[in-house]
Amino acid sequence: MADTGGKDWKRALLLGFAGALAVTLVATTVALWDRFTCGGPDSGVQEIDGQCIGITDGSYSFHPQFERIQNQIKQENDRVEELGQGETPVVRVAFLGILTFDSVSPMDAERMLRSLEGAYTAVRRANSSQSFGDKFPQIQLVLANVGSQQEQWGPVVDDLVSMSEDEKRPLVAVTGMGVSIPSTRDIAERLNAHNIPMVSSAVTADGLAHGPRGLDDAGDPEAPALPGVIRAAPSNNEYIKALGAYLDAVPSPVRALIVQDTNDDLFASTLYQAYREHLQDHIDEATQSYRGTTVGDTPISGLFQNVARNVCSTQVNTVLFAGRAPDLDVFLDALDAEICTFEEPLRILFVVTGLSILEDERTMKILEANDITLVYASGIDTRWQSTSSGEEVVPRGYSRFRDAYLRYVEGGQVSGLANGYALVNHDAAAVAVRAVRMTAEEGGTEDVPTPEEVRSRLMLLNSAYAVEAGGGTLSYSPEGGGEATGRYVPIVELPMTDPREPLPDPHVIGSE
Repeated sequence: MADTGGKDWKRALLLGFAGALAVTLVATTVALWDRFTCGGPDSGVQEIDGQCIGITDGSYSFHPQFERIQNQIKQENDRVEELGQGETPVVRVAFLGILTFDSVSPMDAERMLRSLEGAYTAVRRANSSQSFGDKFPQIQLVLANVGSQQEQWGPVVDDLVSMSEDEKRPLVAVTGMGVSIPSTRDIAERLNAHNIPMVSSAVTADGLAHGPRGLDDAGDPEAPALPGVIRAAPSNNEYIKALGAYLDAVPSPVRALIVQDTNDDLFASTLYQAYREHLQDHIDEATQSYRGTTVGDTPISGLFQNVARNVCSTQVNTVLFAGRAPDLDVFLDALDAEICTFEEPLRILFVVTGLSILEDERTMKILEANDITLVYASGIDTRWQSTSSGEEVVPRGYSRFRDAYLRYVEGGQVSGLANGYALVNHDAAAVAVRAVRMTAEEGGTEDVPTPEEVRSRLMLLNSAYAVEAGGGTLSYSPEGGGEATGRYVPIVELPMTDPREPLPDPHVIGSE
């Protein structure tokens, strides 16, 4: 009889080893599954709460609409990376924003597409010309997605901090940060703790920039500010100053009320406060409140019908709308359904980075059918396209921005500039790059700056170092509270009385 004890022992050992290996493989697969589902473990992106969150050089596409522009970003990053293999200094700048979406989100794919195009345009200009200072160090643009409502920002910011400590290719600034919600404040506080400078593109909420004593000023408990942040777009305070100047020129008395989004939304709450501060003398009726559609839960059905009915019954001639653009559309629908009969034509005042409803025939018909004028303070006027830069009503640098956008963005069209997001994100990236390039003038073109060195230049972006951006010649100072003086704040009326010429005497921040 053969001796099988040894074989049984070996078989058991092999089976045990195979079982242990299988368990290990399963455990490893489970542990890494969140990364495999979002481009692989080296993509910089992982699945969190069903969304692909993280940082990419453009190689992982967050959304089908972004594939073309992300391919261009990747190509430019690869070109700069190859230069960096030699003696060329290279740094990274991050675009941080919402790059995945769900049914409730303060951002959408169209605005983010234009945002990416604008940031890319600025980087291409910086790397190929002296538009924002010397061409060194060269700039790589990385994209940081923090989720549809920015709730997954923690691990992304941790990675940005780690990148800022890279001695060879440091992350030296963060741009984007385009929504005024509480998580933006949380993100900025974390980045500021590590001395990483931030240039916000479209955060307009007052309080989301440093206080009046400079970058290290966080304000006080009653008026908190956020150190380390400057902005490229106007603040709500400046938007309302522009609207106030518009109302001052209206010949008949203004009788107004506020329609306010009561969500935990810094944009809406600080807009409401700015209306109260600057336009209080025009407010005659009680505020009408609603919970909006872009931040938080799904809105209560029919709520805007109640608001619209109350507005109709007051017979005001002016509505000060303190909410976001999607809610304005619903409010207009509700007014149209009420078939209000106002004693005077109604004007609705509004604040937005850019609004492109000229292409929305349905909305334009509602305005015309109900004798409503939509008056908004904006970051852009589409009529800048047809008016020469350098004239009083158009920023001096706008045509250079427009031409660069059309040159560098594959398939870029003038229509892509209408919503304003390409402009403000171009300008934010341009400001960051100008601060980066200032370090080379003192340290030498071979040196790689640190985030702290770039941060120290932000308050020197004035006088000889003012940034000729698309929205104005932007200057920053310790006293400015993060605001860009020299920034144009145009007023647009819809329907337009003149589709070719912007309104005269635009508000320019700091020119009072």
